[in-house]
Formats: sequence, C-alpha cells, structure tokens
Amino acid sequence: MKKNETQKPQAGFTLIEMLVVVAIVGLLSSTLLVGLGDARRKARDARRIADLRQVQNGLENYYSEQRQYPKADDLYTIIQGLPTDPQGNGQYAYHKITNDTYIVGACLEGDRPGDVQSYSRTDADTFEVGPIGGTSEIPVTCTCASPNAYCVYMGK
Repeated sequence: MKKNETQKPQAGFTLIEMLVVVAIVGLLSSTLLVGLGDARRKARDARRIADLRQVQNGLENYYSEQRQYPKADDLYTIIQGLPTDPQGNGQYAYHKITNDTYIVGACLEGDRPGDVQSYSRTDADTFEVGPIGGTSEIPVTCTCASPNAYCVYMGK
C-alpha cells in the first residue's frame, strides 16, 4: 500500500471559497446598514423632540424659582444636565423673548411628523433653531416655519 492512499483528504476551504463568502457577507451587511439609515434618522428626530420637552421642563423649573426665564447665553450654564443634539452638534436653540416667554427648537433631519405640532408664528419665523456646532446630516440652520423644524413656545 502506498503512503498516499492511506492518508485522508484534507478538509477545509479554498481561498476562492473564502473570498466568495466574505463578499456575500459584505454585500448583505451593507444592504442592511443602508436600510437602517432611515430608522436611525427617525430615532434621532424622536430623541430631539423628547429632548426639547426635557429642556422645557428645566426652563419651567427655573421659572418657578426665579419668576423669569434665563438669558439665552446662560441656559446650559445655569441649568445643568440639559440634553444636547444626539449627533453631537451642540446645544438646542433657545430664544428668550421676554421674562415670561421663550422659544426652544431644533432642526430635524427629516420633515416633522404629521402628528407632531410645532410652534410657528410670523414673528417666530425669524428665529433660527439650527444646531450650534457641526453640520453632519442635519440642516445647518432652519427656522420655526421650516417643515423640518420643531419649536416649542411658552409664554403668556
């Protein structure tokens, strides 16, 4: 008996087979990531809306103690722990109109959902609510009248 006849054939994959599998996995994962992009955008927009409600709660707590809203430049300094944009684009927009009125807002990545009401009035249209900081994906600036803006007005 020859030595070669008694040896078992080697098990394993060839380099070509491994490359084909890696290519298929890469194609499937890239397709999945593209499909999840829209869901991620909607999730960040939902977080922005929830964050603005949290900012509003912080402002109302401050108002109940001080009987006025803080200056626009002091908001994040005076009220600690307020949320910032989920993409790291900075603080949410805050405009103190009077001691008893303010507008907070954010630019959404997509159009505002139909079931979400946003404050929009002619004189508020001039308030830019774009993020302070980076410009990745979300609009650099928008106003309360923009279809991709979410604004909250509080006042008497």
